[in-house]
Amino acid sequence: MDYTTLKALNPSEFTEAAGGYRALSKSASASKDDIDNRVAASMRKALRGQAAEGAMGELKRLSDNFHYVQTECGLVSAALDGFAHDVGAAKRKLDVAVADAEAGRCTVNADGSVGYPSGGDKVDGKVPEGGTATGLTGTAAQGVGRQAASFALNPHYRVAQECADRIAEAVKEATESDERWAPKLKALKADDDLTVSDRDWVDAKSDTAGAAKAAEHYLDSIEHPPRDGNAEDNAQWWKGLGPEERSAYLALRPEIVGALDGVPSEVRDEANRAVFSETKAKYEMDLDSIPAEPANRHKTVYATGRPIQVDSDEWKAWNEKYGDRKSQLLSAVSGMRAIQSRFDRTGADGLPEAYLLGFDPVGKGDGKVILANGNPDTADHTAVYVPGTGTNLEGIEKDLTRGERLWSSSTALVPGQNVSTITWFDYDAPRSAYPGDKGDAIPEAMHDSYAEKAGPTLREFMDGNRVAHQAESAPATSGTRR
Repeated sequence: MDYTTLKALNPSEFTEAAGGYRALSKSASASKDDIDNRVAASMRKALRGQAAEGAMGELKRLSDNFHYVQTECGLVSAALDGFAHDVGAAKRKLDVAVADAEAGRCTVNADGSVGYPSGGDKVDGKVPEGGTATGLTGTAAQGVGRQAASFALNPHYRVAQECADRIAEAVKEATESDERWAPKLKALKADDDLTVSDRDWVDAKSDTAGAAKAAEHYLDSIEHPPRDGNAEDNAQWWKGLGPEERSAYLALRPEIVGALDGVPSEVRDEANRAVFSETKAKYEMDLDSIPAEPANRHKTVYATGRPIQVDSDEWKAWNEKYGDRKSQLLSAVSGMRAIQSRFDRTGADGLPEAYLLGFDPVGKGDGKVILANGNPDTADHTAVYVPGTGTNLEGIEKDLTRGERLWSSSTALVPGQNVSTITWFDYDAPRSAYPGDKGDAIPEAMHDSYAEKAGPTLREFMDGNRVAHQAESAPATSGTRR
């Protein structure tokens, strides 16, 4: 970046491009939702057989493609807005410095230096000559340069040096922004195919982390979520953001938005699904990268003349290096596949759209899943099911199934009304210990400490559900819904 380039730069061109990508992201989101909640759901109700299963598989891949487009275009939009913000700040500094130079009867040259005219009191009968001031950057260098200018007999020199320094600083800031953002924007390029693979989602996660790092200045210009805020604070924060700011937080900080009680369920679902897709792909790839267990799991040794089967040296070495990690990955992947299965069953037996209101594969020690059947913000009735002793992410399928059964039973009781049932697993559930186990033989479920710790978290979630529901059901104002 040089003076000429920055002078000619129009940051609004980048914000306009960002708006285009943002519109494409919204369009992809709408297409994904239409496939999942209308087309695929209708097919599940009406069709059966091998051909139907094949068609559902194709629809699933198409939905994944739209979800990937939604996520990546949202990220490109946020990155372009971030670059426009950063370079725009430098451009405004440059424009003000140039205007001040011209007002001081100086001329800005093509290289950013500032020429100044002759002027000042005569010395030996001559007016001090004009010249050129070259901009300096850095506090020390600028201090020396301006001190020298202060002793100059030509007063225009001081004006020229100050403006030249400001121009140089603006060009430096723009250059740093360009160097920070250029590799991030270049990285936002998908493979030239029609398949969204685990690698694509892992790359998306890397892109998000890189863009978020580059966007620190941009995000600092946006009001941050309230620190330790309650549900109403969170709702007011989200409501106060503009469309571009909401898009930026969804793209760059989805894990933050998805965890905020009080934010609309549709927003939390969008944020958490992005985190879910990226995390699931990463765990699947990590699991696939672990070498297969050695075929010779055991070996035979002889003790007191009798053969005994023991673990082989090869298997012990493998287990020491990979055993625990594989067990952890299998547990998490099993739970995430159960969540994905719930997404894919929307429409089956009338099952409504799923809303992922919370997700963390390692949260609270046993993972974190909050999943709603139907939108609780617009439901006439909402029920919350809290899984109990022994619950973890690996076995979450049975608890999601119970939430579905609760929805079916509740819906049958109030025909024609909207029901939402929520499986809420956002706490460290007690584990049972049984006689014969090492350690305490009394089941942990007999202690109330687990419930005491979970209570405030559940209350905050319920408060958030109330706030979001009230915001959605508030009376219309000026023809629009709040």
